[in-house]
Amino acid sequence: MSIIYYLDFPCPVKEQVKPGRMLRLLYARERANEAVNRARKTDPEITPENVKVELTIKGEDRTNQLKVSSAAEIQRQYAELDAHAHHCKDCRARIEPQSFGCRGRIEFPISMKTEALLMGRVRASHGDPTAGMLCNYFESNGITGNQTAEMRKLPGVFFEGEKPLVRRLEDGRRISSNQVFELFFLTDQISSKHARFLLGMFDLYERELPLDRPLHSLPNLFVIEREELGTPVSRVGLRLSSGKDDDRSMRQLQNFLGALLFATEYEHDLWVKM
Repeated sequence: MSIIYYLDFPCPVKEQVKPGRMLRLLYARERANEAVNRARKTDPEITPENVKVELTIKGEDRTNQLKVSSAAEIQRQYAELDAHAHHCKDCRARIEPQSFGCRGRIEFPISMKTEALLMGRVRASHGDPTAGMLCNYFESNGITGNQTAEMRKLPGVFFEGEKPLVRRLEDGRRISSNQVFELFFLTDQISSKHARFLLGMFDLYERELPLDRPLHSLPNLFVIEREELGTPVSRVGLRLSSGKDDDRSMRQLQNFLGALLFATEYEHDLWVKM
């Protein structure tokens, strides 16, 4: 299981394959690959034609329905999308390295390091009002973290940690990683304005990066550069750098935050689904 996110950025691929179908084909291909890999652990010679794949799809009444197909049939259907993969090579919306990287995922369970990374971005010292503003936002919008708390009742499925991380503020209020998870992920759509709000609240948006340094020398994980007549005129970046001890969950979160930066700068929505 995973969180799926998708940048709604227009491109030649989406002119040929509608975004909804593209996402369904990518989902089915991933499930087929997983099923084939599992089957070959017990039977290395098994062919995709003999591997059954269970897919959860939305029916006409918008309820989840189970569909069973073969891995081979899914591969044949995916060829329709794969034929357009060459368009992805230089696409600026390619957050993840593979083709169709405008769509990414964060796999469950979420590691404790990942929760700590987000909670560590909450500014709550030296009179900084940001944490208090975040608490006000939670209270005004009913973000209690209760939905996330229900997910934690299945140990090891959605989160490594059985309990949320908590930051206590000077005024006695608390911010929990349950609330932060709900803020970022338990939503269908993040507008470009809301993406900027999230990056700002968690001190992740860095403007006016130096123009006289090579891009690869900047510590920021993601940088967006604008040019005029071939000359850089502005750079903004994600105020975050990678570390040698980052786990898979952290790296996937970092890519998601890069998608938020892209949504902010290019004014496109980010869709998030579980």
